[in-house]
Amino acid sequence: MRSSSIPGWKLVTYSANQLGINLLWQAFNTVAVFFYVTVLKVPGTTLSTGLIAYGIINAFLNLAAGYLSDRTKTRWGRRIPYVLMGSLPFGLAFFFLFSPPHLPSSGLIYYFLGFTFLFDLFFTITALNATALYPEMYQKPQQRSFVAALQQMFGIAGLILGVALAKSLGETMGWSSMALIFGIIGAGSLYVSVLGSFENPAYSEAPLALRQAIRETFRNKRFVAFVIASFLIQLVTTMLTTVSSFYSKYVVPLTPLESSIFMGAIFIVAIPVSFIWAKLSLKIGSALAMTISTALCLATLLLFMIDTTPVMVMLTGALLGLSVSGFLVLLNVILAEVIDFDALTTGKRREGMYLGMNGFIIRIGLSVQYAIMAVFFAVSGYNAHHATQSASAIFGFRLLLGAVPAAFLLIALVFLRAYRRLLRPTSAA
Repeated sequence: MRSSSIPGWKLVTYSANQLGINLLWQAFNTVAVFFYVTVLKVPGTTLSTGLIAYGIINAFLNLAAGYLSDRTKTRWGRRIPYVLMGSLPFGLAFFFLFSPPHLPSSGLIYYFLGFTFLFDLFFTITALNATALYPEMYQKPQQRSFVAALQQMFGIAGLILGVALAKSLGETMGWSSMALIFGIIGAGSLYVSVLGSFENPAYSEAPLALRQAIRETFRNKRFVAFVIASFLIQLVTTMLTTVSSFYSKYVVPLTPLESSIFMGAIFIVAIPVSFIWAKLSLKIGSALAMTISTALCLATLLLFMIDTTPVMVMLTGALLGLSVSGFLVLLNVILAEVIDFDALTTGKRREGMYLGMNGFIIRIGLSVQYAIMAVFFAVSGYNAHHATQSASAIFGFRLLLGAVPAAFLLIALVFLRAYRRLLRPTSAA
């Protein structure tokens, strides 16, 4: 499946960026709020409210970063310099986020929001530009699917570390030590990926003006349908990682080992299945494959409403791996197809703008998640100082991990169907 013009080692080293991106981002989503609320005893409602405003601000930073990336011209290319400059600060911001000084509760809130802003800023700079290289470098469908599967091998390794081990390592070896190790691995993998990265100078052309770039982006109906579905899917995956730490502490209590098995099972199952999704997307189309993956995830999430034992929770995690691997492989493939379609209509490669706009909408989704969490903390009766929570709080965590994300995925299926309909006049699904 590999192109003879690109050495295999370049495919592998470029794909390594997903290790660092997923490791740090998913560890942040999994334990950052958990650490500040349950360990440092910062009020959950106040923290979530601050994150709503932060998410909106960061959404515009994503848009600006994508637009700036497309307009950048250097001897090293448009994307690679940002990866080189942003990777080390990305890892450092993660370390300092989990190494707060002794401060009162109000000071910890400002500290958390400040370093969360820096962490997410450098995440945006590095991840957006590293990911923007993918549609540019790999434009043949078979090669694109193969590299997507390779990326997800590294991405799943990062997910296993970030989701399954962040909490247990933080609790056993110390949160600061965990963050130092993760920061080194994350930044290092991004620098390794540069060895396999290259850019086509032909794409460094005069970009569209900002207003025209935004207008052309939203004139692409395929992008609109895709990005709404993507927004809902990624909102669900973010809720899964964030709420699971609370679920495994209060709803169905898990030991550190059981918690690692639960989250690790998701991604251990996902590793071999990712290549199946890549092959399936070539056979039936990436949009239909994504529809199947979404429906499967919806059905699996509902099991969290009835799980009562650690074994049941761990089995649900393993089942989630089947659909989560589809998300990991297919979201990037579909977005690359959307960008290819735009290049045919505008005559320009605008990966930065599309990834920036996609990131803008996904960050709005983060604010939606934090708004949901803020409402939950305010009305459920949750109290971080109590080892055992009220029945209303426990049921609320079940809803947040089961019924609520399942409802979001039901809406996503509607927009995936709309996306597939848009493909019919011009190309096969």
